[in-house]
Amino acid sequence: MYSNSSISAILGFYSVLILISVYFLEFVMGFKPCDLCTIQRYPYFILIILAIVLNLPINNIKSIHNLIVPIVIISCIMAGLFISIYHFGIENQLWRNLSSCSDQLLGKNINTNNLLINLDKIEPNCSDPVKIFGLSLSSYNVGSNFLMLLFVIYSFFIIKNKKN
Repeated sequence: MYSNSSISAILGFYSVLILISVYFLEFVMGFKPCDLCTIQRYPYFILIILAIVLNLPINNIKSIHNLIVPIVIISCIMAGLFISIYHFGIENQLWRNLSSCSDQLLGKNINTNNLLINLDKIEPNCSDPVKIFGLSLSSYNVGSNFLMLLFVIYSFFIIKNKKN
């Protein structure tokens, strides 16, 4: 039913759609991403690159990818899942952040003049995430990565059973 190339192509296409939507939110809608939001995009880029490479008509790649591709794809999706769960936990105050995505306004003297002067310098933080239909973008990313993981595991299971 599915080959490693078709699975990577589906994931690559899905990753392109995800990145188009987040860049639309960033550049068209004006929502600035925090550091963790930007980091969450990396696995999608890797999946796109992998999809392109695996669908090139090169015979040497075909022999290698049967063993490596499932490991790389699952590792990439798991990394994205862990980053998005970590980000979701910070947004919901389940744990503190170890990176720069924090409430940068805590402990600062905020008045109207200071805020207006430095408005462009304020970086987004995780204490007030962008929400669409009541869910933050990191929660959508958790769901997206989880669905991709289920798809990949199910697809590789079908491939393995089909070969046996």
